[in-house]
Amino acid sequence: MPRPAAPPILPRQPPRRWLAAARDRRGATAAVFAVVASVLLGMAGLAMEGGAIHLARLNAQTSADAAAMAAASAYQYRGRTAALAAATEVAGRNGFTAAMVTVNNPPTSGSATGNRNAFEVLVNRTVPVTLSRAFLGAGSVQATRRGVALLQTSAKACILSLTGSVTIQNSGSFNATSCYVGSNAPGASVNIPQSNGAVQALGVSTMGTCSGCNNVRWSFSQGYQEHAPPLGNPYSFLDSKAQPSISGASCLNTTPLNTNGPIQPSGTNRAYCASVSVANTSAVTFQPGTYVFQNASLTVGSIASFACAGCSFIFIGNTPGNLSISNTSTVTLSAPAVNSSDADYDGVLFYRAGRSASGSSGAPTLNLQSVSAFNLAGGVYFPQAYVKIGNVSSTASAGCLALVGGTIEIGSLSSYRFDVSTCATYGTPVPGTQLARLVE
Repeated sequence: MPRPAAPPILPRQPPRRWLAAARDRRGATAAVFAVVASVLLGMAGLAMEGGAIHLARLNAQTSADAAAMAAASAYQYRGRTAALAAATEVAGRNGFTAAMVTVNNPPTSGSATGNRNAFEVLVNRTVPVTLSRAFLGAGSVQATRRGVALLQTSAKACILSLTGSVTIQNSGSFNATSCYVGSNAPGASVNIPQSNGAVQALGVSTMGTCSGCNNVRWSFSQGYQEHAPPLGNPYSFLDSKAQPSISGASCLNTTPLNTNGPIQPSGTNRAYCASVSVANTSAVTFQPGTYVFQNASLTVGSIASFACAGCSFIFIGNTPGNLSISNTSTVTLSAPAVNSSDADYDGVLFYRAGRSASGSSGAPTLNLQSVSAFNLAGGVYFPQAYVKIGNVSSTASAGCLALVGGTIEIGSLSSYRFDVSTCATYGTPVPGTQLARLVE
C-alpha cells in the first residue's frame, strides 16, 4: 500500500494581532472589574453603614430635643442649676455621656440667642465606619444635632408674691383686667376682703388659697385657681447675680446726703453708700441711667413731681436699703429697654438684692404711698421684701408694671390700673403661667 503523502509544509505565519488584543482586554477587564467591585463594595457598605449613621443622627436629634425640653421645664420650677442638670440627665438616659453634651443658657446661636428663658442643647456621637470609609474619606462620622426649647409665658401676671401673701383691700376700684394676680408662696394666700368696692382681674393663681375670691361682686374673666403650680418668675436669675463691693472713691457720698434736687446716675461700678433723701422742692427730674445704692436707701417725698425716663434704681449690699416714694403729686418713671451699664437690668425699674425677709406693713421695704398721678413703667423686683402700695388715685397710662415682691399689700386705690400689655416696649420681662416648647 502506498504511503500517504506528507502534509505540505506551510510557511510560518506572523502572530495574530487579535490574540494580543484579546489578552490586553482581559487585563483591562480585570482592572475595571477590580475598580467596579471596590465601588460596588463601597456602595454596599455605604448603604449598610449609612442606615446606622442616619439612625445615630435621628437619635441625636431626638435626644437633643428631649434634653432641651427637660431643661426648660425644670427651669420654671427649680431654677437654672436644676435645668442644666436635667438636660444632661435626659441626654444621658439616651446614651449620651456628659462629654457628648453641651447645654447653653441662654443659647449662643439661632433666633433665641441671649434669651434667658431658652435652653440650647448640642449632642454629638462618633459613629465608626469601615466599608464606606473610601467614600467618606475617614474612619468615622459625627452625629451632631441641636435642640432649643423656650419657656414661653402664656397668661401674664402683673402682681406676684414669692414668699408671702397678696392683699388687696379698701380700694374703691382694683383693675387688672389684662393680667393675673398670683402668689408662689406655699401655704400663703391671696386675700381680697369685702372692704373693696370693685375688683376686676384676668384671673388669680395661688399655690395657697384665695380668701374672698368667691365673692360674686368680683370679676375674674379666667376664674381663680387655688393650690396651683407656681407662676414663672422671669427675674429669678438676679437672685444668684454677683454684686460688686463698692468702697472708697467709688462711693459717691460718704455721709448722709439730703438734697432738694436731682442726683446723678452712678452706673454699676459706683454707688451711693449713704442714704439719699430728695424732698422739699417743686419738681425733680433725674437723668436717664442706673442709680445704685449700696447699704443705703432712697426716699423721695413732699415734692410736686418726680420724673425719670430710662432709669433703673438698684439696691445692693449686705443690708440693702429701702425705697420710699410718697406725698408726691405726680410720679412718672420708666425703665430702660436697654440698660447701658448692665444688660441684666434691661427693663428693670426697681430692684433690691436682699435674700432675706425684710419689712412689714408698718415699715415696708418698698413704699409707694399717697401719690395722685402714679405712672410707672418697668419691672419691680423686691424678692423677700414687703411691698406696700396705697392711696393712689389716678389711672396709669404706661401699661407696664410687672410687680414681683416677697409680700405685697395694695390698698386705697381709686382708679389705678395694673397692666403689662406694653411691657415689650420697655424690654420688661413679665411673670405668668409658662409652657416649654421647641423652637429650633
